[in-house]
Amino acid sequence: MEGDTYVDMRDSCLPWYRQPRRLLALICAIVGGFLIAFGPELRAVVSSPEAPLLEESTLSLPTPTVALTVVYVSGAVAAPDVYRLPFNARVIDALQAAGGLIAEADISGLNLAAPVRDGDHIRVPFVGETVLSLPANDQSGAGLLNLNQASAADLEELPGIGAALAARIIERRNTKGPYQSIDELREVRGIGEKLFAQIAPLVTVGP
Repeated sequence: MEGDTYVDMRDSCLPWYRQPRRLLALICAIVGGFLIAFGPELRAVVSSPEAPLLEESTLSLPTPTVALTVVYVSGAVAAPDVYRLPFNARVIDALQAAGGLIAEADISGLNLAAPVRDGDHIRVPFVGETVLSLPANDQSGAGLLNLNQASAADLEELPGIGAALAARIIERRNTKGPYQSIDELREVRGIGEKLFAQIAPLVTVGP
């Protein structure tokens, strides 16, 4: 009849689990209920800021450390200073770090291939300079002039130090207290970088 809805009588005669439309509707209802019940928890887990942090911390690797050797380079170099060199560096590496040699340098007594140790003082003498030699195994400072005990006569035996400079070195010691480092000699008027480089290997500080 016109206007009547057609109903497939075969579907009404079958069990519900064999009717596709009813089975599909049931599945959709179950899935929808699951999303309504557990959807907020799932969204919270997925969008949690802790998730990427956990992943990063799991995958992060320790940063490798590079062993460094700290040395003091002085004398006839372009830029005397304290430098940090890679482990197993050589004397030539220290000189290059200090800007290279100047024209007045005398490297005839230097072993450029020798390895440097942490805390070494590498000094390049000037041409014509008399260098005080100490035993290779002498680490105590024996043979060096103690700035805190030296007399004016002792100081005048150092290269480039006359009576006036010796008096100023002692005056600085008396007014500002004992020398804590040989670098403090730079504070004495009249001791420039060139003269300091000459006398630094010959002196030490002590009680």
